[in-house]
Amino acid sequence: MRGFWVTVKMGLRMYLRDRGAVFWGIVFPLILMTLIGLAFGRSDSPSFTIAVVDQSGGLLGRGLLEGLRQVPVFRVEEAGDTEAALVRLREGRLTLVIVVPGAPSGEPIRAYFDQARVTDSQTALVILERFIADANLRLARAPQTLRLQATGIAGRIQLRFFDFLLPGILAMTVMQTGLSGVTWVVATYRQRLILKRILATPAHPAAFLGGLVGRYTLTSLFQMAVIMLVAVLAFHARIVGSLATLGALIVLGTLVFVGMGFAISTVSKSPEAANLLGTAISYPMMFLAGTFWPKDFMPKAMQPVIGLLPLTPLVDVMRGVSARGDAVTAYLPGLAYLAAWGAVSFLVAAKRFRWE
Repeated sequence: MRGFWVTVKMGLRMYLRDRGAVFWGIVFPLILMTLIGLAFGRSDSPSFTIAVVDQSGGLLGRGLLEGLRQVPVFRVEEAGDTEAALVRLREGRLTLVIVVPGAPSGEPIRAYFDQARVTDSQTALVILERFIADANLRLARAPQTLRLQATGIAGRIQLRFFDFLLPGILAMTVMQTGLSGVTWVVATYRQRLILKRILATPAHPAAFLGGLVGRYTLTSLFQMAVIMLVAVLAFHARIVGSLATLGALIVLGTLVFVGMGFAISTVSKSPEAANLLGTAISYPMMFLAGTFWPKDFMPKAMQPVIGLLPLTPLVDVMRGVSARGDAVTAYLPGLAYLAAWGAVSFLVAAKRFRWE
């Protein structure tokens, strides 16, 4: 155990003295969050995601869908189940849920909105009401050919862009710690024969490697605490869920990506090659896994690939806990998949690890 704690303390001292590590671990994520937040968080062209549940199965429903898709500010999705669509509305993933009644029931078209998101909901409803009024004039030149009934439901607290962005930045930083930090350090230690010298010391080699894992876990927690503090104080980001749960997720994510970093370092002949390989793996995940914007923005053809990325479940669960206060149990399959990545990575690293 003494070798483990010596390695942890040595690693922490090196981290605090390394300005580059502090910059890439804390300053860079904050700069990135600021730039993305300013670029996308205050858009002058609003966009509203609405789901249409067509119970009519006829011309009315199809015509309404096609017409709504022509409204520039509406992102229209088809939904088959009303209750599932309302769940997404409560979670803040939709602005409106429009239910087209079965014909010829005579019932009005129902538009459900989230009472917690007053500004977005009312703006979208005004646009929808104008659309219905124009449709009435085109259909029969009668004021009540189509009727709209708006119904508010109790949703969760309104999600601001910085609330959405913060968990993604945290998950990205955890990934970078393993895929960029560990790969470079281990490959450098091997090139400088530091790993070989460890074998000549009384410390057990496993204690040294465990100390490296402990060092990166503690630095991840420190980096996350600083990023969250700045995000809350400077950008007024809100963290709805438990900080202890977020801390546990950060530890799990760090272990997984540190394991991946160890595995990558075993197939690289130099620190530069290890760093390039880690970067080549991390950058596509950074932009595809929903870190900066919803995964739904990506083409449907890429969704299966996005679901396979190890960063995706970490972003999902951290965003669910932080921004919506979700229970971790709702994300257990994704967490199990993430843990499997970590287990396989450590097995590969253990089998291929070289001390010189």
